[in-house]
Amino acid sequence: MKQFYKLTLSIISLIFTQQIQAQCNGVKGPNLLGAKGTFSTPFITVNNSAASCTRNGSNSYNPIGNVGNSISSCTNTTGSYVPCSDYTYTSANGGLGPEARYSILKTIGNSEGGNCIKGDWRASDHTGDGGYFMAVNGAPNTSTSGTFYRIKNIPVCIGATYEFSAWVINLLPGTSPAAVAGSEPNISFKVNGTVIGNSGAIAYNTTPIWVKVGGSFVATTSTVDLEVVNATAVATGNDLGLDDISINLCGSQIEVSTPAPFCEGQNVTVNFTVTDATAHNSWYQWQKSTNGGASFTNDGSPAQATFTGTSYTITKNIGAALMSMNGYKYRLVVATSAAGLSTPDCGFFNEYTLVVPACSPTPVTMVSFTGKYSNGVSTLNWETSMEWNSDRFEIMRSSDGINFTTVGAVPGAINSALARKYQFVDKYSGQGYVYYRLRQVDLDGKSKNSNIIRLNMGNVKQSFEMYPNPFKSDFTASFSADKTSDATFKIINMSGQIVYHTQIKVTKGYNAVQLNRLPNIPAGLYYVTINNDELNYNGKIQKVQ
Repeated sequence: MKQFYKLTLSIISLIFTQQIQAQCNGVKGPNLLGAKGTFSTPFITVNNSAASCTRNGSNSYNPIGNVGNSISSCTNTTGSYVPCSDYTYTSANGGLGPEARYSILKTIGNSEGGNCIKGDWRASDHTGDGGYFMAVNGAPNTSTSGTFYRIKNIPVCIGATYEFSAWVINLLPGTSPAAVAGSEPNISFKVNGTVIGNSGAIAYNTTPIWVKVGGSFVATTSTVDLEVVNATAVATGNDLGLDDISINLCGSQIEVSTPAPFCEGQNVTVNFTVTDATAHNSWYQWQKSTNGGASFTNDGSPAQATFTGTSYTITKNIGAALMSMNGYKYRLVVATSAAGLSTPDCGFFNEYTLVVPACSPTPVTMVSFTGKYSNGVSTLNWETSMEWNSDRFEIMRSSDGINFTTVGAVPGAINSALARKYQFVDKYSGQGYVYYRLRQVDLDGKSKNSNIIRLNMGNVKQSFEMYPNPFKSDFTASFSADKTSDATFKIINMSGQIVYHTQIKVTKGYNAVQLNRLPNIPAGLYYVTINNDELNYNGKIQKVQ
């Protein structure tokens, strides 16, 4: 019965929820308040000292772990960026009866009954996922402080526009004798003392309804103070819940155009269009990555664009596209000021990955290029399905992914219509990553470079990575394994359909597996999985035309 009722509550919360129009009208940054605004872990923890009747699990409205710990008292707190309240915290039987009291709860009541902390109130947390919300018995008069939630010195970016929102509920059902006109809760939200949003009177309803309240503001200081203030001062009614308080940076939508068709050696230009309803993010900075996105460096100096309406377009001239540049990333970062470009929380970005097509028949068809590193030795393996006039494969090594040196060569098959496997062993010691690529050289001297693979020399935290990402026709997956084995490699579309799968050889240690000659799948976002009894790697990759 308890599980059934939890499901029922989730359905009710979806049906009886009102929502306002968002203020940013576009891209938003993360919630600056995080768990401090959503009343969730790690900021809120379980209060195991609360009265047993509030949390003993005997009913659906007093589940185990139902009561959360208090937030700080505003008269005692001295720290910055810490929520506090002028109201008195309670977790006692009947503790929310007196005015100007609050508690942190998962649920306070439902159709089965009411929690002993305040038996006639009805509500559960806004999201319906078993989290906490703030239950408040509003101030009875104007001589009592109306501030029941405050957080000071929230770091913001000067000149940027922020969207504020919160969810409010009238906890007293409309069937209650105390639900009289004029006693509805009504709260205001202040930033640096100025009201940026007001709930208005939250109506009484038979089934209490969560209502979203919002507003926006432009930051004129590097930090702001937020207050949630009770604007109704009556002794009867004025009972409310507060949840999911959010302050988000309003950002820009950055669209990257597909460049005109090009071949190796031709010039490439890419257009980035910045759309911003506030027309504030006019400063921009180009950045470039030559190691598949592992790191970026500034490309030129910050500059400022001029909006035409709500958008502007900036063109990046990459220049002649060489095979050695395959997988390079070009990123545009935008912010409201030059200083904001170097502050991650103040800027937004999008990037273009260069994929260089040869545009001419190749005498050698490369199937795969993989590698592993162990005890000072790099073992490189590659496979071809066809070779014509193939003279040799030159092995090239780099310590930074940019500057490569030829360290050896392996003879080609000249002409072959059969699959052929090759291996090269390179003794090399260092720290971090070592990069390799192959240069396939024809009998007539023409050459072509492979994609770059990156091997971990054992002192870098290992993870599942794919590069280039986005990709056009092939990419490399790098990961670590505890033993040599086979694994299943899958590409799955967003509808859950497997569009490609194959078996790969996994070696103990660090692996870099290059996937060539993939099927012609549509452009879009895909899941990639590598699995066996020991491995369970999952990631996302984008396919471009």
